[in-house]
Amino acid sequence: MIEPHEVVSCLEQDKAAADGQAVVQLMFLDADLMPVGTGRPRFHQVTYPDRGLFDGIATLHRDLAQGEDELDVESSLIRLVDVLLTRHADAPGAASPTLRPRALRHVREMLHSHLNTNITLDDLAAVAGCSKRHLIRSFRQAYGVPPHQYRTLLRLAGAKSMLIAGLSVAETAAELGYCDQSQLNRHFRRRFGMSAGGYARAVR
Repeated sequence: MIEPHEVVSCLEQDKAAADGQAVVQLMFLDADLMPVGTGRPRFHQVTYPDRGLFDGIATLHRDLAQGEDELDVESSLIRLVDVLLTRHADAPGAASPTLRPRALRHVREMLHSHLNTNITLDDLAAVAGCSKRHLIRSFRQAYGVPPHQYRTLLRLAGAKSMLIAGLSVAETAAELGYCDQSQLNRHFRRRFGMSAGGYARAVR
């Protein structure tokens, strides 16, 4: 963790592991991702031994490299920022009140009606009339999962129905707004332990 205006330098162990030359990848966090009205969080160490957070960031990099859509990636980033602030910052921020049920219903209806569209957290937050962080927290409290996972569950339920009805994996992926069938297969395998094609062969 590097505070704003601090000089960035490689850690000694990184230099040693790379024979004196190391590549540093920086992730700059937008101020909009920070809690509102609580002051800027402070970090007093450069490194933190946190395997769960490390694995989450590695997964985020993988999803970016594989071209996962914006709603999934940005939601993952905000969740990781929340974990980082809660575990390691001096001022993680106070929780905001949960959104009213009507606002959450509007968000859920938008997810249902735009199932094949890669909507963003900005779109959903505009419907709810709140920040993206507040939306994710309130939606999870109301429905058990954040918006991007809710949409994934909707899409996978739809994919099962389409595959049973005889659509190909490619046709199903296109109908549900996936960029290609490999993206559908990744999501399908994570949820059900098999590819969409394997599921189609099993049910026909």
